[in-house]
Amino acid sequence: MKEYLEKQLKMNISIDESPENYKGLPLLYKSQYRIYNVSSNGVNWIALEPKKFIGLAQLRKNRAFLEKNKGLNCCLFLSDATFYSKEKMREEGIPFVLKDKEIFLPFIGMLLSNNGQRDLKPVHQISFLTQKILLVGLYDEYDKATVTQIAKQLEVSKMAVSKSFDEIEYLEIDVMDSKGKSRAITLTGGKKECWEKIKPFLRNPIIKRFELQEDIKLCRKAGISALCEYSMISDNYYPTYAVTKQELSDSGIKKMKEAVKGDTIGSVVLELGYYIDTIKKDVQDPLSVLLSIEDEMDDERVEGCALDMLEEFVW
Repeated sequence: MKEYLEKQLKMNISIDESPENYKGLPLLYKSQYRIYNVSSNGVNWIALEPKKFIGLAQLRKNRAFLEKNKGLNCCLFLSDATFYSKEKMREEGIPFVLKDKEIFLPFIGMLLSNNGQRDLKPVHQISFLTQKILLVGLYDEYDKATVTQIAKQLEVSKMAVSKSFDEIEYLEIDVMDSKGKSRAITLTGGKKECWEKIKPFLRNPIIKRFELQEDIKLCRKAGISALCEYSMISDNYYPTYAVTKQELSDSGIKKMKEAVKGDTIGSVVLELGYYIDTIKKDVQDPLSVLLSIEDEMDDERVEGCALDMLEEFVW
């Protein structure tokens, strides 16, 4: 395994089997497996190699126990695997190495095979396009939605969507549905459950907030004004509108007079990284509203109306 990993990953690999690896573990780990300490470019992990054929159900269970016991990512070293087993392991994010055949190490962003190599670019913050894809996918309950389908729906390039797929893989957001070389997104099984799955990776869609002296009467509502469209809460004394980053330069908003301390605000314009209005036309979608007003959720009225909005329009 060492030679194959070094050749494919283009890095120095150390693999060490020690009696210490089996301490405190049930006897089956000594009788049925070999356990290795592995280091790759300063990343420490462990590998579990069965001495004879063991079914996927038991492999899954034993690997999960060992990973929890050792507190390190655990990879399966295998001499062979069925097509079904490989697909299930990818689907569940179980790292594995098939000797001289294939490498799947999601915890270091690697998906490699002898047919070619693809390194996933590190992602430190989800892009707005990727966030939009996930939210649209949740609303539409994507079922194996491909790059081509999503690009056509959102009217963006296939290359842009493919990069978003790479982000989703790197961040290990559990929505990727892969079959061989093709990739697809699946967001079925309940919108609440899907929201809880993707929520930790999402960010506030607001790029910048403009407080203007006059009401410029735009058509798109966002923030609290959008929440008012979905609930019984009263709006601020000024409306809140939305423009996307692409629309900002043509809107002339940057040249308008902004309210200073002591001025009466005529309107607020939120520059957003994306805009979805599939639930209500010209009204920011409910889940993005929730992300946009996170600083105002301490108000019990706002929180209550936000929860009502989700119950009525999303779940």
